[in-house]
Amino acid sequence: MLIFVAATGLILLAAAGVFGAFLQDSVDRAVEEQMYAETAEYIKRLEKQMDTNFQLLDTLAVFIGDGEVLDDDEFAEIFDKANHQNDFLTMGYFDKNGNGITSTLGEGAERMLLEEGQEEFREVAYAALEGKSRVSRLFTGNLSHEKVFVYAVPVKTDGEIKGVLCASDHIEIFSDILTGNQVMGGSAYIHMVNQDGDFLIRSERAIVKENAETLLGEPFLEPEEYDSVREKMHNSEEVRFSFDYAGETYRVLLEPVGINGWYLLCINSVQESSRILYLVTRVTAAVLASIIALLIFWLIYSYRLTRKNTHELNRLAFFDQLTGTYNFPRFRQEVGEEIEKDANGALVSLNIHQFKFINEIFGKERADRLLQHVADTISAYLREGEIFCRESADFFYLFLRDTDKEEIRERLETIMSEACGQIDREENGYHMLMYCGAVISDERVVLYDLEQMMTHVMFALEKARETHQNNVWFFDTRLHEQERMDNYVEGHMYQALDDEEFRLHLQLKKDLKNGHTAGAEALVRWIRGDGTTIYPDQFIPVFEENGFCTKLDMYMVEKVCLCIRDWIDRGLEPIPVSVNQSKAVLYQTDYVQKLCGVIEKYRIPEKYITLEILEGAALENAEDFNRTLCILRKKGFRISLDDFGSGYSSLNTLGSLQIDELKLDRGFLNDIADGKDSKSKIIMEQVVELSKKLNIQTVVEGVETEENDRMIREWGCDLGQGYYYARPISAEEFTERYIKVKEG
Repeated sequence: MLIFVAATGLILLAAAGVFGAFLQDSVDRAVEEQMYAETAEYIKRLEKQMDTNFQLLDTLAVFIGDGEVLDDDEFAEIFDKANHQNDFLTMGYFDKNGNGITSTLGEGAERMLLEEGQEEFREVAYAALEGKSRVSRLFTGNLSHEKVFVYAVPVKTDGEIKGVLCASDHIEIFSDILTGNQVMGGSAYIHMVNQDGDFLIRSERAIVKENAETLLGEPFLEPEEYDSVREKMHNSEEVRFSFDYAGETYRVLLEPVGINGWYLLCINSVQESSRILYLVTRVTAAVLASIIALLIFWLIYSYRLTRKNTHELNRLAFFDQLTGTYNFPRFRQEVGEEIEKDANGALVSLNIHQFKFINEIFGKERADRLLQHVADTISAYLREGEIFCRESADFFYLFLRDTDKEEIRERLETIMSEACGQIDREENGYHMLMYCGAVISDERVVLYDLEQMMTHVMFALEKARETHQNNVWFFDTRLHEQERMDNYVEGHMYQALDDEEFRLHLQLKKDLKNGHTAGAEALVRWIRGDGTTIYPDQFIPVFEENGFCTKLDMYMVEKVCLCIRDWIDRGLEPIPVSVNQSKAVLYQTDYVQKLCGVIEKYRIPEKYITLEILEGAALENAEDFNRTLCILRKKGFRISLDDFGSGYSSLNTLGSLQIDELKLDRGFLNDIADGKDSKSKIIMEQVVELSKKLNIQTVVEGVETEENDRMIREWGCDLGQGYYYARPISAEEFTERYIKVKEG
C-alpha cells in the first residue's frame, strides 16, 4: 500500500508538472489568440472608418455627376461648404482634362491643375479617372502642410466617367480608434506603423518611453533581427516576436491592415499573463494536495474494506446466488482453461420442459428449491475435472470428461431421472420432463474449440426440445449441415428467383417404337452465382413445405414457354415438354388464368405443354381436381399423372381422372431388376395393357440399363426416360443435340 501510495503521489506530481506545462502553453496560446482577435477588431474599425469616408465621397460624386453644370464661383462655393461638412482637410474635383477646384479647411477654394498635384495625389487621381477608387500612400501635403493620405473616386454621368473627386485627411484621424484602455483588458496597447517600421500613430499608453522613430531598432529588436522582420513586413506577412524592457518581457504582434503597407502593432506584457498562471498554479497545487490526501484515505479505507469483503465479492462475481454453483462467465473461463489442457470432452446444455409453468403452478419458492435440487443432483454425478454452472433460470451447462456417447447418455439420463423424481414425489400427478443437448470433442473424430462447442450444443438442445420426454440429443454434423442448407435455401430463395439462378434443364423422352425423340421433361437446377449447384432434393422439399413451389412452378412454365418460343422462331421442330406442377399451385383459384396468360404471352400452342401432377395430389380431392383437369384439357394442355405406383396407386385412378399420360414409378423397375418382387412385373404389364385400352400413353422413368430398356419394350410401353437414354442437360445443349430443323 505504501509503495502504491508513493507511486501514485509521484504520478500525480508528474501529472501536475505536465499539467503546468500544458497550462503555460494554453495561457500563451490564449494570450496570442486574444491579441490577434483584438488586433483584428481594430483593423475592422479602421476599415469601417475608411469605408465611411469612401461612401461620403461616392455620394457627393453622384450629386456632382447628376447635377447641372454651374459656373466656377458657384461650384467653388458649394464645394467649399461640402468640404467643411465632411471634415476632410482638403477636397478637390478635376475633370477629364485635368482642370479642377480644391478647397482646404479654413482657406477657401481655389483653382488647380491635376498636373500641379504631388506624385502620391496624382497616382490615385489617374486611377480614379480609369474607374478605380483608390487611397494613396502617406505624404506631406503642400496645401495642408501635414502628413496626409488622399481618397480618390470617379465621378460619372450616365455611366461615363466625367471626372474625379478627391479628398485628403491626416493619419491622426485614426488616433481615436487606436487610443483606449481596453486593449487586452488594459494590459496591452496598439500603435500604427508602416511597412518600413516607422511609427505613424503612437498610443498614449506606450510603455516604451523613448520616442523611437522606427520599430526596427532598440529596444524592440536586436540588430540581427532587422532584416528578417523588414522582409516579412514588405511581404505583408504577420510578424510575432518578444522583447525585454525595464525588467519585463513583452509580446509583440504585427498584423497587416491591408492598406498601403500599414501595420497595427499590439504589445502585451508577459508578466501580466504569468501572474494569472501563478494564481492558477497555486489553486491547482492546493487541489492536488487535497486529492493526494483523499487518495491516501481512500486507499486505506478500500484496503480494509476489500480484506473484509473479499469472500463476498468473489461469490457475487463468480457464483450463482441461488444454487451456489459457478455462474456462466466463470464456467466459460474454467472450461476454456480445461480445454487448453485437454480438448477431449463433452459440453452439455440441460433444460427443464415448460419451467415457466412450474413457476406459475407451484410458486417461485418451490421452483427455486427445485433448481437447487437439480444443481445438487448434477454435482453428485460429476467426476474430477468436470464443471457445471447455472446460466439463468432453468438453464444448466455441464462440461464432462467423457467422450463415449452411450456412457454420456446413461449419465445424463440418470441425472434427469433423479432430478425429475423430486417433484414427482412431492406433487402427485405432475410429471416433470427435462431435455439435454450435447456435443463431443474427441481427437479421434473431431476436435472443437469452446466457441464451436457452445454453438453446436445449442443446436442439439433445440433438437432435443422437439420431443416430449426426458431426452438427450447429440450434435450431428450431417444433420446440422442439412439444417444449414435448409436455412440457406429459405433465406435466399426469393433473391435466387430475382437473379434467375433457377436454370432450366431438359431430359429426353424416347419413343420406344421408332427410337425418335418424343418429348422432354423440364427439370430445375439451382446454380448459384459462384457456379456451385444446389440439387432439387436439397430445395424442393423446403419449397413444398413453405409454399414457395407455387412461384417456382409458374417460373418454370415461363422458362419452358420461352424455350419453345425460341425453337419456333429459329425454324426448329418443337417437341412437347412436361412441367411438374405441385399440389399447392393446382389449388390456387387463379391457376388456370395465370397458366393461360403465360401461354398467350409467348404464343405457344398448348399441345406442346404437358402438366405433370403427382398421383398423391390428384387423389386428395379427386372431384375438384378432375374438374380442373377437364378445363385444362379443353384448353389444349396434356395431363400426365406422375409417380404412379409410389404408394397411392389404384386401378380406379386410371378410370376416374382425365389424364393423357401415365408415368410409372421407377420403384417397379428396381424391384423387378433386383428380383425382389416377381409380382411387380405382372402388375406393370397389366397396368400398361389397361392404359392402352383407356387410350392413355405410358411413360416409364428411371430406365438405367439395357435390361430395363428391353423389359419395358416387351411390355409395350410407349415412352422411356432415364440415364440409359440421356441425362438432364441445359436447355441450350438439349437444343443442339435433339431439336431438328423443321422440314418443309
